[in-house]
Amino acid sequence: MIEKKELLKKISAIEQSEESVIAIYSNHIQNVLRYSTLDEKVQSRILAMLQKLDVDMQTQKSYTKALIESIEKNSKDVY
Repeated sequence: MIEKKELLKKISAIEQSEESVIAIYSNHIQNVLRYSTLDEKVQSRILAMLQKLDVDMQTQKSYTKALIESIEKNSKDVY
C-alpha cells in the first residue's frame, strides 16, 4: 500500500527521469550520427525512430498528467 502523496511523488520522479534519459540519449545519438559513416538511409531511419520516440514521450506525458489529475481528484488516500 502507498499513500497518495508518496504515489504522486514517485510518478512525478519517474516522469522526470524518463524525460531526462530520452533527451540525453537522443542528443547523444544525433551527435554521433553527425560523424558517422553509416549509410544515409540508415541514419534517416535512426532519426525517424528518435522523432517517434519523442512523439511517444509526449503522448506518455499526457497520459501521466491525466493519471496524476485523476489521483489528485480522488478522495482515496491509500493505493
